[in-house]
Amino acid sequence: MRWAQVRKTFGALVGCLFFTLFLTGCGSQINFTWTVDRVPQNLDPQLAAESPELIAVANLYSGLTRLDEAGQPQLDCASAYTVSPDGLTYTFTLKEGLGYARSGGQDGGYALTAHDFVFAFRRIFRAETASPYTSTFALLQNSQAVLAGEAPESALGVSAPSDTTFVLQLSTPDPELLQKLALPGAMPCNEAFFDSTQGAYGLNRSATLTNGPFYLYNWNTNGLFLRRAAQGDRVTSLRLVLNSTAAATSSPGSGSGSGAVSQPLTGAELVLAGKATAALSDSTEAGSLASLPYTATTWALAFNCENELLAQPQLRAALAASARAAAPDLPAEFAVADGLVPPAVTAQGEPYRQAAGSALPAYGDPAALCREGLAAAGANRFSGITVLLPQGQPYRSLAGALNQQWQKQLGAWSAYFSLEELPPDQLAARVAAGDYQIALLPFSPSSDSALEVLEQVGLSHWNSPDFEAALAALRAGGGNSPALLAQAERLALGEAAVVPLWYHSQALLVQPGVRGLVFRPFGPVLDLTWATLKE
Repeated sequence: MRWAQVRKTFGALVGCLFFTLFLTGCGSQINFTWTVDRVPQNLDPQLAAESPELIAVANLYSGLTRLDEAGQPQLDCASAYTVSPDGLTYTFTLKEGLGYARSGGQDGGYALTAHDFVFAFRRIFRAETASPYTSTFALLQNSQAVLAGEAPESALGVSAPSDTTFVLQLSTPDPELLQKLALPGAMPCNEAFFDSTQGAYGLNRSATLTNGPFYLYNWNTNGLFLRRAAQGDRVTSLRLVLNSTAAATSSPGSGSGSGAVSQPLTGAELVLAGKATAALSDSTEAGSLASLPYTATTWALAFNCENELLAQPQLRAALAASARAAAPDLPAEFAVADGLVPPAVTAQGEPYRQAAGSALPAYGDPAALCREGLAAAGANRFSGITVLLPQGQPYRSLAGALNQQWQKQLGAWSAYFSLEELPPDQLAARVAAGDYQIALLPFSPSSDSALEVLEQVGLSHWNSPDFEAALAALRAGGGNSPALLAQAERLALGEAAVVPLWYHSQALLVQPGVRGLVFRPFGPVLDLTWATLKE
């Protein structure tokens, strides 16, 4: 489980995954600044999974294709390709003269050939790599056998008949392959350079070799700084800097001295203060800024199924049915959810939520379910249940409304639960360790993947062979079958391992000025390849 996915809530405007944005520049150097909670730790494309690394890799590397503002794949390192009539064999011709750059923009000293793409895909399916892209490219011929160590990596469906010809063979047609080839896992990796780093590949400037529109200029504890040569009105500098800007506020009764508490600036404050060119906002209110709303987060209750009481599906269903009946005063950015996978996620190119419909079961009468569940557990009341939630509003009010609903409907069985607010990191650590009974959490993928959302159900410690078999089938089949996804989602919700409550809409706020920035809201990912300043 990548817990940044639980802490971060990013998403997309339904039906549109990419947007053309507006930025600002100054003088002859056009700067774009994006704040991050941490500086990227690893620039290895085959490992990139969280937003800081995804943004860095998207701008430092080029794959066979690159996604444009409309989310459509355009040829990048490839100059042409063909597909066999059965849709199983893709043959790419690479552009001439491709190469790499070292830190500072110097020539990398290695030619980029089709063999580098072969090596990159083989790295994905080396078990020791632990790449997050194994399910993305699971339809590659013999991929599962190679990953399991049952076949040599030479059996993987990738080959390079020449330095400029790369062949990719599938076991089953994949209509989204060209889009997937723009993802970090599919970026080239030179084997000789990789071996020369002796295990440090992508971990420092000297062990990083890139081939994208930007090169690595500097990398330190304060941020990651990318540049490219000036050409017309293109954005020339991307700065990923720590979000250390804060506004000091005083706690009640603390005076103006040591009791001051620092509150991070909101997305709007960061942009308006000139600390960032664009920023994410938990509110869709934009004021004078350009705003792109998106929805890819579902707030849900997770039940720890290893708890003696919550191991009973009837008790989880009782709490789920009662919670779903609560009618809190929702913030403007929240809406009642009808499934765990948020509406922005697609499957086979179509909105998954529309294809799957509502995944909510009819749980039944909360009181009757509670009575049955307590009897099955050999208990006559609830005891020792605490609900964990993120600090602050609106989560405090929302969790309070749920607790009042439980007291109203299930109070006869002592459904009087404690609420414990925690900072996001502490909440994530507690849930990861299984040190919780009930938690209010955001479910949001770092990529356009319903499978990734469903895999987060694992934090509930729910043991279901049928659910695990459905996930295994999805992973083996590329993770994008709407029918299998819907089956897995309904299994999890039917057993009330998790209970979706609300969808959360957010916004990207951005200064006006520069056109052509591609924003991929899952992650999120910003690609400045085509970003230009228009005075």
